[in-house]
Amino acid sequence: MLHRILVLSFVLPMLLAAGEYDAVVKIFSVSSRPNFYLPWQNFSQRNASASGFVIEGKRIITNAHAVSYPTFITVRKPGDQTRYPARVVSVNHECDLAILTVDAPGFFDGIPPMELADLPPLQSSVSVIGYPVGGDNVSITSGVLSRIEPRRYSHSGKQLLAAQVDAAINPGNSGGPAMHGGKVVGIAFQGAASAQNIGYIIPCSVLKHFLKDLEDGRIDGFPDVPFRSEPLENPDLRRSLKMKKEMSGVLVIELPELLKQEVPLQPGDVVLKVDGRNIANDGTIDFGQGKVLFFGCLFWEQQLGTALPVTILRDGVEKIVETKTVKFPFRVPNQLYDRNPSYYLAGGIVFTPLTINYMSTWKNIDQVPDELAVNLGKSRNLPDEEIVVISMVLADEVNLGYQRVGADIVSTVNGVKITSLRQLASLIDSQKEGFLEIVLQNGMRLVMDVSGMREATPRVMHRYRIPSDRSSDLKP
Repeated sequence: MLHRILVLSFVLPMLLAAGEYDAVVKIFSVSSRPNFYLPWQNFSQRNASASGFVIEGKRIITNAHAVSYPTFITVRKPGDQTRYPARVVSVNHECDLAILTVDAPGFFDGIPPMELADLPPLQSSVSVIGYPVGGDNVSITSGVLSRIEPRRYSHSGKQLLAAQVDAAINPGNSGGPAMHGGKVVGIAFQGAASAQNIGYIIPCSVLKHFLKDLEDGRIDGFPDVPFRSEPLENPDLRRSLKMKKEMSGVLVIELPELLKQEVPLQPGDVVLKVDGRNIANDGTIDFGQGKVLFFGCLFWEQQLGTALPVTILRDGVEKIVETKTVKFPFRVPNQLYDRNPSYYLAGGIVFTPLTINYMSTWKNIDQVPDELAVNLGKSRNLPDEEIVVISMVLADEVNLGYQRVGADIVSTVNGVKITSLRQLASLIDSQKEGFLEIVLQNGMRLVMDVSGMREATPRVMHRYRIPSDRSSDLKP
């Protein structure tokens, strides 16, 4: 009898709470992503599943990585065997979040929208709900909120806040809600490959930022720290900067030229406070409740273009300046999604911009040639500046001797410094006769007769089944 009472006391709360899961849906996606090494081709079609949950406004929240490069998306709700066609309303790949909706009449009837809440204190229990692979019914795993810190989101490469839980997060869980006290406090999005029962959730503060950003009808994304900095833990370094004993902060070591109108800082400034919060000498801030976070989160939590007060020490004088929240102009952009690769073909030579997507064609980042990898993290000097590389040379008699060239940066074309793929294409298109000279960053010269190059291009396209000599974004 006692055994039956104990069993019932465990089952009853689960039954009472079952209605909370009516808003958790299973998402089926069919996708076909482009091949950045052979940019005129796509990889084969891929089927995957993920999780999502309904919020007010007949919107379904899920991960961006679950619906990137979609060709067809369907959604199934609990207790219904029908898959309903869905469409992407909005997506922000930086924070790995997307909004879907279903247009079928009656789909959202009887589904109570889930409420959003802030993260609870550390060591609070959370339940991760979703549809991991291996079954069709909803799965619930419980764990403890063990850490909150900035983390690099694997989908985009951008660093934002994430929360660590010891609940299992497996493929298929992505996009499902992490709940505490009957409310959503985060969204499951990635696990830890080198550890067991460690998963990460996107805090609802990041989701709320995404939703707020959408209010004007466009996605601006998340600001970056607008300068490069150095910690000031060394006491001699602090004294050399005329800092008082009670002062702490970080040293500005680089401010991109493109940001100087919006960010009134300069190399040599000591940033003491951002938005009134003190910065420690190791570059962290006290966020309360025992949380010590990188000071960059003070920028990330703002909308793009927000005015933010910054207290600095310049030449020993403390002052407050106002900066705008901006994006850092990286020379090599983070992962790009939902767009086709850019390329240009001339005489069998394939040109493409240097992107993380292109670098990802190597199986391991350590295998990327040093000449390319050294550009990671550096800033652009011009608004539309790109690094243009020769991806490969498709063999033809016109490019004899150049066929081992690949993954090499283009320095000049006919003596003109190359700053974008569009510029390179325009220079080559405009040359009517004579020799075309391409100089690589390593000093190698590629020279081709223009008339022979133009005759070779359609021949190469036919031989390698390439539909166009350039991507659609470069066409007139």
